[in-house]
Amino acid sequence: MKANIRARVPGSGIRDAVPPAYRDAAAKETRPDGIYTLILCDHGERDVVMSAPLARALRRMGEPAPDGVLIVGTVFTEEAQALARQHNARIIPLRTGKWTDSSARQRQLKPAPI
Repeated sequence: MKANIRARVPGSGIRDAVPPAYRDAAAKETRPDGIYTLILCDHGERDVVMSAPLARALRRMGEPAPDGVLIVGTVFTEEAQALARQHNARIIPLRTGKWTDSSARQRQLKPAPI
């Protein structure tokens, strides 16, 4: 996974910057007059955002925008959630689940059902 980073997104433009399924949740997390860093992670049905790719994205991000960092993705592992908290970033998931990096890695190794 390589996250897409948008450095300075105005709060009024967040709804247009995220996939449709995340728009309402993203709008609730922002102020229209704010400026945010947006990290768009994988958001396919089977995608689970793990800590290692999120750590790479946070390193590439540079200085966060004045009003904070928003991280968008399908579902996040416990380790990825902890990493986001360490960086004072807010997560906007499509759904929640009890994933760890280890369990997500095992899921990736299994073939998808036909």
